[in-house]
Amino acid sequence: MISTEDSIIRLVISLILGAIIGYERQSQSKSAGLRTHTLVCVGSCLCMIISINVAMEYFFEFGYRNADPGRIAAQVVSGVGFIGAGTILANQKERSVRGLTTAVSAIGLVVGAGYLVVAIVATALIFLVLTVFVRLDARLEGQFRKKYIMHVVMKNNIGQARRLSHFVSDHQIHIKKFHNYSDDEAPLSEIELELTALSHVDAPEIISELLAVKGIKEANFYADDGQKKALVGP
Repeated sequence: MISTEDSIIRLVISLILGAIIGYERQSQSKSAGLRTHTLVCVGSCLCMIISINVAMEYFFEFGYRNADPGRIAAQVVSGVGFIGAGTILANQKERSVRGLTTAVSAIGLVVGAGYLVVAIVATALIFLVLTVFVRLDARLEGQFRKKYIMHVVMKNNIGQARRLSHFVSDHQIHIKKFHNYSDDEAPLSEIELELTALSHVDAPEIISELLAVKGIKEANFYADDGQKKALVGP
């Protein structure tokens, strides 16, 4: 079994490693920042410790051979999914969606299992991806992908949103971010989409086809050059 002293050491290490990732996320103005990532990492570590200790106790004291040291820890994966969903729902007040770095839960589990060196190396690699690789990714995307902004006013219902999503995917355009400026109960929804495409987009054709889609009232298309200069309008 994991002793009290070892448990405390592992919890402190998980707090430090989770805080490193959380600090970077908060510095980038992400919804889940320092506290969330730290708590997820410490909580995951605690789940791993309890999972191991309960299994060992049942095996040695009660003779249960089917005790699984990973049973409690396995629920962390689904639990983090609920955290991510909660973050997305909370962001609906701002009508935007931002990511949650769920790998921090895995770090907590690894620390709780006692693989401290592996956890430290994993944290360093994740931090590297979040800081260096994200800049490299942005540079490569700027070279190989064209950026656009689409502004749409359409009927405010799920079916209409689905039609817009199908339209974008059918034209091999990828949605990076979206922002909804309208209230949930409003009859019309005003949406701004940040888009990327591998090749040049024929703006007049896109706008013409957009305005032909049922339920879309207005459509504008912008080149994402920092100036939001309209290429085509209604």
